[in-house]
Order: sequence, then C-alpha cells, then structure tokens
Amino acid sequence: MPETKAPLEADRAAKVRPRAILVMAIAALAYVVAALERISPPVVALDIRTSLNLGPDDLSLMFSATFITYALMQPLAGFGADRFGPKRCLMMSAALLGAASIWFSQSSSFWSAALARALVGMAAGFAFVPAVRLAANWLPDRYFGLASSCILAASALSNFLAGSPLALTAAHFGWRWSFLMLGLVALGLWLLVWRLISDRPSTVKIGRKNSEAPPGRGLGFLAAAKITLGQPIFWLISLVYSGTDLLYDTFTGLWAGPFLMEVYGLSSVSAGNMLSTAAIGFLAGGPLMVLLGDRWGSYSRVIICLALGNVGITAFIIWGPDEAAPWMLYLLCLLAPMGVHGTGLLFAIGRGFFPENVTGTVIGFLNLMPFMFGAIMQNIIGLILAGAQTDPAYRNLSVHAHYGQAFKPVLFWAILTVGAAIWLHRKNAAKP
Repeated sequence: MPETKAPLEADRAAKVRPRAILVMAIAALAYVVAALERISPPVVALDIRTSLNLGPDDLSLMFSATFITYALMQPLAGFGADRFGPKRCLMMSAALLGAASIWFSQSSSFWSAALARALVGMAAGFAFVPAVRLAANWLPDRYFGLASSCILAASALSNFLAGSPLALTAAHFGWRWSFLMLGLVALGLWLLVWRLISDRPSTVKIGRKNSEAPPGRGLGFLAAAKITLGQPIFWLISLVYSGTDLLYDTFTGLWAGPFLMEVYGLSSVSAGNMLSTAAIGFLAGGPLMVLLGDRWGSYSRVIICLALGNVGITAFIIWGPDEAAPWMLYLLCLLAPMGVHGTGLLFAIGRGFFPENVTGTVIGFLNLMPFMFGAIMQNIIGLILAGAQTDPAYRNLSVHAHYGQAFKPVLFWAILTVGAAIWLHRKNAAKP
C-alpha cells in the first residue's frame, strides 16, 4: 500500500453501494459544468479581447479574477461542506454559475465582464471541494484517493468541450451565445442536484480513522482553520500543490490558445482541436497516477515525477522551436496540464495528517493555494507580454521570444517545486 495510510480492516470489507455511485456521478457532473465555466477562455480569448477592445494585460486581469475568486472560495467551500453539507454547496454553485454566465454573455465593458467572471470563479469554487467531501462521506477510505482523482478526471469532458466544440460554437454563433447556453445548463444542473443528491448514506456507516473526532458541524470556521493552518505539513503540501498545478493554471487555463495562435499562426478552431487533447490526459491521468502510486507503494514519488515533468514542459514553451510540427503541439497540449493529475494524490497525503472532521476544510485550504498563485502568475505573464509589445528592447524579438520571457517565472517555480516534492516525500515516508 502507499505510505499515505493503511486502511482499516472494516474499511477493506466495506462495499460501494449503487446509490453512492449515483451520488458521485452527479457530483462529478456538477464539477464538470463548473470547470467548463472556469476554463473556457483560451479558444475564445482573442474574440473576447476584440469584442471588448481589451489589451493583453486587461485580458489577463479579467480572467485572473475568475481564478482569484475561485481560490478565495476554497476554504469557505470546504468549511461549508463540513458544516452545512456538500449538497447545499453544490446547489448554490449551480445557481450562481447560471446567473454569472448569463451576465457575462451580456457584458459590454471590461468592468462588467470582469465582475461577471469573478462571480463565475466564486460559483465554481463551491463545486470541487464539496464533491470530494461527498466521496469522503459516501465511500470507504481506501477509495478516497481514487474517487478524488476520478472527479478531477471527469473534467476531461470540460477540457474537451472548452476546446474545439466551444471554438466551433463561438465561430458559428458568437461567444456571447455560447456563454448564455452555458448559463442555462448550469441552472438545469441545480434541479438535478436538488432532486438526487443527499449529504451522506442514511443507513450505512463507513468506518474511518479519527472517528472519535467531533462532527464537523460542531466546529466554527476559525477553529477548523486553526487545526488546518497550524500544522507545518499543510504549508509544505501547499507549496508542492501550487507548483505542480501551475502550468495548468497559467498555460492550459488561459495562455495556451493565444500562444498557439500568435506563435504558430493557428486558427481558433485548430487551436481548439489541439487543446481538446488535454481531455485525454484528464480522463486517464488522475486515476493512472493513483494506480501508479499504489504500484510503487508511494504517492509522493509520483508527485516528484510530475514536478520534474513540469520543468521539461515549461522549458519547451520557452525554448521550443519556432516552427514546431503539429504532433509536437498536440503533445504539448496533452502533457501541459499533467501536474494537475497529482491533485488526488496530494489530497490523500494531506488527509492522512489531519482529523476526519476537518477533511473539507483541509481540502479547501489546500485548493486555495494553487489558484491564488496561478492568478498572480497569470497577471505576471500578461504584464510581461504587454510590456514586450511596447518596450524597444523587445522590438526585434519574435512573438515566441516574448512568450519565453513571460514563462521564465513559471520555470523558476517549477524547479523549486521539485525540491519541495522531495522534501514532502521524506516527510510522508517518516509518518507513523
């Protein structure tokens, strides 16, 4: 078994009920819709920039607002799932997503669009952590890491839809109509969650460690936050998580589309086709990482490999050829978000250091860190690109060189993450 923790004998004997599978499927669908709303910008970013008359810095600021509010909601979503139940959180997420997407589709100015995207991030922030909390409520411990990864893997559908389907829809009907339809889908999801999800099994109790801990409903936010933030291991895991997730947040989440179109001259539809390949990685990546960790007997060793992979991918973005073959660009889009596939592993590692009654809060605070850092780095990249367009020192450099300068801070953080991942591996291996 991985060193995350050894399952209890009672947990080994526990079975997954059909009702639990239905609940987890709907929870995963809720996350799919939220992720689609959140990661939709790349293939329509240039259309939106032209429509609203924005510069690169304005564009990055508008969409980083989504990441910032998404990140800020993570601790509240985790605490809300512990205190009020994940079902209420998912219902609120779907309702706000619908309203925010419809608002964004009607925006005619930078500030209106930025506020709408901020609300999208806020709403989407209440989807993932409650879905993972449902996995903790409904499934035996030994399935938690796999279930978390499968929820994340479900976002493969989001990545696929945010690629060529969204590009084709926007090309035929415009980006505004596309986001209007996304809003209506989110409102339909609210009804599905309301009718078919419950917070936990009504009759079967699944044994877990730290079962003597008081229920999460008995803790206030500050008390749960103190338990979570008071342990140094939390900050180490956060550092690793921020680094492994960074390429997904900055490249796949926003700049991949402009990079492919401006550096390699692709159309929005062609770029969308390439970005859709990320769906393959999302579909299989997370579960495969868990199975690999099980095979190696160590989740943290897999995290080290993902951190090393990020270094190589970022180096290609910076120093790759100016005329890359299409297969190389497809491979880039497939592998760029590979670091995010370690999310389930990091949640399983982190869960092993904390009592069960703050599971949602721990996951929420962990999820805060990479998105906050990703939002900051998105702005840094946008500012560097904007400066490169006006600075005489960059006048004779290619567009690829401009992106290379912009992504050098990402490379620095990727290298730092390798060292942090090795440190986490040693800490996790020494855990009783």
